[in-house]
Amino acid sequence: MTDYRLVAFDMDGTLLDSTRNLQPGTRKAFHAMHAAGTRIMLASGRPVPGLHLLAKKHGLGENLVFAAMNGSVVVDQATDEIIASHALPKDVANNLIRAAKAAGILVMIPHGADLYVEDDSSERVHYEAEGNDLTLRVVEDLTTIEPDPTKIVFVADRELSQSLHDELLREYAGRIELAYSSPIYLEATAAGIDKGSAIEDFCTANGLTLDQVIAFGDNGNDIGMLRKAGLGVAMGNGIPEAKGAADLVTTSNDDEGIARVLAEHFEFDTDF
Repeated sequence: MTDYRLVAFDMDGTLLDSTRNLQPGTRKAFHAMHAAGTRIMLASGRPVPGLHLLAKKHGLGENLVFAAMNGSVVVDQATDEIIASHALPKDVANNLIRAAKAAGILVMIPHGADLYVEDDSSERVHYEAEGNDLTLRVVEDLTTIEPDPTKIVFVADRELSQSLHDELLREYAGRIELAYSSPIYLEATAAGIDKGSAIEDFCTANGLTLDQVIAFGDNGNDIGMLRKAGLGVAMGNGIPEAKGAADLVTTSNDDEGIARVLAEHFEFDTDF
């Protein structure tokens, strides 16, 4: 029997292939993990409702762990228990919002079942709300919403968001985490909170050790969990920084990268 009791997956570019589906070997691996009693974590920048939606769409099972919004909220799908929730300090969150607005950058705040924005004219806002099963809430001032946000999303092209990234790190070093989940999404969470901390939160709550965890990822917001897990696996299509943080680099998300690794630890038939 495998020694791994938790396997964590980033979604886009990792668990999902370029057609946004699961590879056949990945499906076999999921059945094998469920049969072995190994817990499966979906670790994503998405909010909890979006992860529920994806799990249902792809038939991933009903005993999952959701590490949502870059690990700032961790929920047990089977019981809806909130294992962990980490908010940004209110004063810091408000200053981040003001800095982004001053730079002309779109700000979105997902919280619970809602997506808060000040301006809903961007197609990106509607895409985010609809794709994650969130109710769009347009407010006059994002700094007035309650409760304190667990994640703030800045949407802009990389050149503009990189300037904001550098400014915020200078001003709030040690008080926030910043990570790119895509070329146009820069995301802020509280200091020390990322997908790696979500793995720690789950392990602490369930008596597991980090060496009992495998994590798969491809992007900047996966680096924390690739470093934290006992076995961190970067996808062949991943960015260089993710590959550098991993213990192992597998093939791409279009070439059974997940199944090629998990076949060594779980029993299932392979045809690649």
